[in-house]
Amino acid sequence: MEALKPDWPMTPYQKCLNALFWAKVLRGLPDDCWPWQGFTKPSGHGLTSLQSLPIHAHRKAWILTYGPIRGADICVLHKCDNPVCCNTSHMYLGTRAQNSIDRWTKPKPEYRTSSGRTRILTDAQLEQLWKMRREGATLNECAAKFGVHIATVCRYITLLRKRAVARFHADRVSASQK
Repeated sequence: MEALKPDWPMTPYQKCLNALFWAKVLRGLPDDCWPWQGFTKPSGHGLTSLQSLPIHAHRKAWILTYGPIRGADICVLHKCDNPVCCNTSHMYLGTRAQNSIDRWTKPKPEYRTSSGRTRILTDAQLEQLWKMRREGATLNECAAKFGVHIATVCRYITLLRKRAVARFHADRVSASQK
């Protein structure tokens, strides 16, 4: 497939870089997601470079197709919610606030916690995590066991502590009312 041609003039060097970028994108039909085949971050977003600076692959796809993005607070958002997608017909520009709203309103209710975040571990896995911690397992061991980041383990341990404190306070209140 031929590289996409932007609506703005490009130097021969820029044309070469454009072709190199699109060679790492698995392009399909116009309505399909076009996944980035290069390096991806743990968040799932493709990572490449533009003028020797790191940039998300979908943002670079937008720039190569439509030209520079005006404004530092402008994000390239996905309609398809696929972080590796580089199909510019699946993207639109928005502010950081719109990006946050889009991110936190998309998960289905059964996957959200009370804070709005998606749940990574099931209730059974949470019980197993808390048991491992009571038995002396390190945070790194717990993270490795469940295949999550150490910060995720810390978040769930904090959830356990909040529940324990709430139960303690409820017991004290009921005992003082007797």
